[in-house]
Amino acid sequence: MIRPNHTTETTTYTPAAQPAPQPTLSTLDQLIEQEPALTAGGVRHLLFTKGHDLPGVYRFGRKLLFNRAEFVAGIMAGHAAKIAGVK
Repeated sequence: MIRPNHTTETTTYTPAAQPAPQPTLSTLDQLIEQEPALTAGGVRHLLFTKGHDLPGVYRFGRKLLFNRAEFVAGIMAGHAAKIAGVK
């Protein structure tokens, strides 16, 4: 039984703030900003010598887009171990 002057406590659930999701695809400039170990010239040279068949590299018309996770995983898997001039 609830008394007339008695208030009941109610707890409301407020979800914790979720961080904004990282973009899936990035331009070269955005990739370089996210990965300080990479340089624009180095990535361009890698693309020139290896072609655009590297993991995480996609064409959108004339624009090149990078999936950061796939691209870095490809580098770690050894896809960029031999770039040019090595036989």
